[in-house]
This record gives sequence, structure tokens and C-alpha cells, in this order.
Amino acid sequence: SPRVVALKPRMPRHSLVVLSLMVALAPASAQVSEAGLTGGLSYYIGDINPLRHYPRHMHMAGGLFYRYNITPHYAVRFQGLYTRLEAYDSDSPDPVQQARNLGFRSNIFELAFTVEVNFLKYRSIDRKNNHLWTPYLFVGLGYFHMNPQNRLDDTWYDLQPLGTEGQGTASGGKPYPLDVFNIPHGFGFKFALSDRVDLGVEWGLRRTYTDHLDDVGGVYADRGVLVEEAGPLTAALADPSAARTSGINTGRARGDSNTKDWYQYTGLSLSMLLTRFTECDAMWSKRKHR
Repeated sequence: SPRVVALKPRMPRHSLVVLSLMVALAPASAQVSEAGLTGGLSYYIGDINPLRHYPRHMHMAGGLFYRYNITPHYAVRFQGLYTRLEAYDSDSPDPVQQARNLGFRSNIFELAFTVEVNFLKYRSIDRKNNHLWTPYLFVGLGYFHMNPQNRLDDTWYDLQPLGTEGQGTASGGKPYPLDVFNIPHGFGFKFALSDRVDLGVEWGLRRTYTDHLDDVGGVYADRGVLVEEAGPLTAALADPSAARTSGINTGRARGDSNTKDWYQYTGLSLSMLLTRFTECDAMWSKRKHR
């Protein structure tokens, strides 16, 4: 009689490749992905609030993030953050700044991709070298939207369309962009509150690629040109100092064009583990022995 041979089903090649990549990316990690919330405080550093001055006008900030843990030492994070930045020369202890009398506020919407480096093997399946807390460093690339405004006679005006430094006039350049890249970097601490919940605290700076986060970055435009080509509103917001009507500021530095603007974020985070590598490994082992 014919011999019956039982054939074992084989996994498709593409499934083997995918599972192999998962194993390669997380060779010793107990946790793979997590999602969470972050909240804290932010402030701005630039021409109106130099680094040497104590931060003023701190604002609440908050956002969402997703973290993928490649190994217990390395992770990548995608984060969305919302905050407001604000500063005024009138708050400065420097009499020169007080006389300049510039100011701004701007809502910030930021998206960022960062790489995290844990100092310790965090949540590792290696029991001998497993840690339930770790300090970490992070650095990455961000992209944010801004819209600087200032107030005149109790009314707030968008500054970029006005061209307060002559942008858009015959003698000025192009308007500065409102969507800008930045470099987020800093350090923090992670703590495992339970088998699935993490708490974090983080301090970070954003080095932006704009000098007009505060609408201040060049020289004073000619007041007569601004009045004629952009209107009296632009001229008034361009130079709200006591000398604005005399025109003596024309051509003088309105801000430091050699430096870019920065902003800072300090916050707490709470996240929940979504997947674990041990679960993927168990699935791989179960299918392999079918």
C-alpha cells in the first residue's frame, strides 16, 4: 500500500524575513513599543530674552509620543508637542532693551524624531543586568510651525505678513518662513512604575533654524519706505521705541543676525507598553516547531 507521508507546513519566506528583522532589531529587549503623554513648561531664548537673563513667561506645554525600543540601550521616539512662547523688552533689566520696546508671542506646533541612548540596560530580559530606571540622552530632528504676533492698542497682529524688517518691500527681502526645522536635544530619566507603565522626566533644548521666531533678526528698515509700501501699522510695530518717528534707527541693528533663536522644554511623561519582544519571540518559537 502507498506510504503516507505527513508534510509539515512551512512558513512563507517573507514571514521568516520579517520575524528575523524583529529579532535582529530587538535582540535582548523585554519591551518593544510604547505610547504616552507628556506635559511640562517651555520658554524662549533669543533677541528679546537672551540666555543671560532668567527665563520669563514660561508656558504650559503638552503632547503625545510613540517610542520604539530597539535594544535596552537604544530607542527612537516620535513626538508631537504644543506650547506658546512669549517675551517682551519691557520685562528686561537692560535699559537698552527697554528703550527698544519690542515683543512677541507665538503658538508652537512641533513634530520631532529623536534617538535616545540609555546609560543602563533598561527593562532588559537579562535578569543579571536588568534595570528599572536609567538616565538617558536624546538628539534628533524636529519641524515646527510658528506665527509671531505683537500687540498694538490692545489688538494682536500677525507680524510675518507685515514685513516689519522691510520684507516684501522694494528694498527688503522675502518674508521668513513660518515652518522651520530644529534640533531637539537634552537628557532625562526613566522609571518603571509597573510591568507596563513608565514615568519619565526630561529637560531639552530646541536649536531652531530661524532668527525670526520672535520676528527680530535684522536691521531697522527705513520708516518712510515702510509707511509708503507696507503701511503705518507695519511701521508702528517695526519700531515701537520712543525714537520711532525720528527715523534715527534706520539701518541700525534691530537684533543679533549672527545667532539663531532657541526654545526649551522641561516635562514629565507617562507611557504604557504596547508590545513586548518576549511575546514576538514566543510566537516565533511556536510557529517554528509546528
